[in-house]
Amino acid sequence: MTLSTKELILNQERNVSLSCMLLPVGDDYGKITRRPAVLILPGGGYSVCSDREAEVVAYPYLTAGYHAFVLRYSVAEHRTWPNPLNDYEHAMELIRANADEWNLMPDKIAVIGFSAGGHLAACAATVAKNKPNAAILGYAALELGIAQACQPGTEIIAPVDHIDGNTCPCFLFAARDDNVVPIQNSLNFQSRLAKFGIQFESHIYAYGGHGFSTGAPSVIGTGICDRIPNWVNDSIGWLGDVLGCLTADGIGNPVCPAKIDGNNEMVLNVDCTLGYLQQQEQAQAVLAPVFGVIDAVIRGRFTNVEGAYSVLRPATLRSLMITIGKSGEDIASLDCLLRKIPNKKE
Repeated sequence: MTLSTKELILNQERNVSLSCMLLPVGDDYGKITRRPAVLILPGGGYSVCSDREAEVVAYPYLTAGYHAFVLRYSVAEHRTWPNPLNDYEHAMELIRANADEWNLMPDKIAVIGFSAGGHLAACAATVAKNKPNAAILGYAALELGIAQACQPGTEIIAPVDHIDGNTCPCFLFAARDDNVVPIQNSLNFQSRLAKFGIQFESHIYAYGGHGFSTGAPSVIGTGICDRIPNWVNDSIGWLGDVLGCLTADGIGNPVCPAKIDGNNEMVLNVDCTLGYLQQQEQAQAVLAPVFGVIDAVIRGRFTNVEGAYSVLRPATLRSLMITIGKSGEDIASLDCLLRKIPNKKE
C-alpha cells in the first residue's frame, strides 16, 4: 500500500499537530478518484494524546480505503476549553479546504474519538461549526461530571445535552465494566439520539474496562472480552451504511439515512412519524383522508385499538402508507402537500 504522509503543525505554542495519511487514487484503484476520510482524536484525559489511540487506529481504516488523519489537540497546561474544540475546528476546516489536492470527499469525513477524545468527537458531532458527517465514539466522556473531571475549573460542555436534529450519525462502543467513564454515558447518549431520530449503532461489551483502543493483543494485551476487536470492522461496515460503501467502482449510496425519520426537518413530510403528525394541527386537513384509512385498518385488525396505536406511532407515515397499499404516486403527492407546511417544533 503506497501511502503519502505529512505532518502539519496547527499551533506550535500549544503543540497541536495533524498527521496526514493519504492513499493514492486512480490507476490501480479503478474508478476511485476521491476517498472518504477519518479524523482520529486520541484519548488521554486531556492530559496527553495517547499514542495507543492514534496512528495504530488509522491502519484498518486505511486498509478499508479511507484517508486517515490524527489530531493531537491541546492537552495538559493548554487543555483549557475551548482550546481542544478550536483545534478540531481548525483541523476539519483544513481537511475540507484541501479536498481537491488530497483527493478526498469533503462530505464523507468521520471523526473517531476515545475517552476524552470521544468527548471532543461528540462535541464535534453536536456543537461544532464544522461538523463531521459521522462520529465513532469509544468509551467517550459524554456527561458533565466526567467531562469536568478531565477539565477541572473550565467551561467544558456535556455533549449529551446538546444533541438535536442536526447531530450527525453516531457509532458508540464501550465496556459494561468501565470504571473510568461510567457506562451510563453511552446509554444516555444513545437514548438522546433516539429521541431526536438520529441514526446510530451501539456495542456495549460485557467486560474490557477502559482504554482498550482497537482491542488487538499487540495494543492492549489480555483481560478483555474477545469480541471487543469486532468494533473496528463493525464501525467500518457502519460507515459504509451511512456514508456509502467504497469499492473499486467508487462510493455507493448510503443504505441508512442520517435521520431515521423526518420529524426534525424544516417542513412536514411523509417521513415524519405517525405520532408526530397527529400532533400537528396545521396538517390535519391534509392528513385526514389517509388518517381515516389507517384508523379503519387498525380498528379492523386489532381489538386493542389504543395499544395498536402506541406501537404504530413511532412508525413513519411513509411506511404505514406502504403497508396499507398506497401507491408511490399517492405517497409522493401527499409528501408534496405536507412540504408546504412549516414544521412548528416545540
